[in-house]
Amino acid sequence: MKTTFGLVSGAVATTLWLTGCASQPPVMQSFAEPADRASVQFACGNGEKVEMQFYPDQGLGVLRRRGWTVDLPKRAVDTGYSYSNGPTTVVGKGNELTIQIGHLAPIWCRSSSPMMVAGAVPLQ
Repeated sequence: MKTTFGLVSGAVATTLWLTGCASQPPVMQSFAEPADRASVQFACGNGEKVEMQFYPDQGLGVLRRRGWTVDLPKRAVDTGYSYSNGPTTVVGKGNELTIQIGHLAPIWCRSSSPMMVAGAVPLQ
């Protein structure tokens, strides 16, 4: 019985710890208008809408999702674009992008409007 209680309490503690970590939001920053108005809205497969703002001169992308914003430094890629701060990564090409947040399932998104951003492949 002690072994069963130990396993159950360990599982409960692990679940509570994982839930607590998952519910804490990443460091967020205030949302600002880009100087060059390079902003694109995307509709995602999970039903939500997100917006990416691109600041090519600063090598920065800003993801706006569910009222939160996350600054993402640009990463070098062969094609398309990639922005990441470690836990959050946005990778895109054409009119599609994928958002990866930690170990959660990737979120696939698509924009219906074309995009022209210096340093990024134009969306078609």
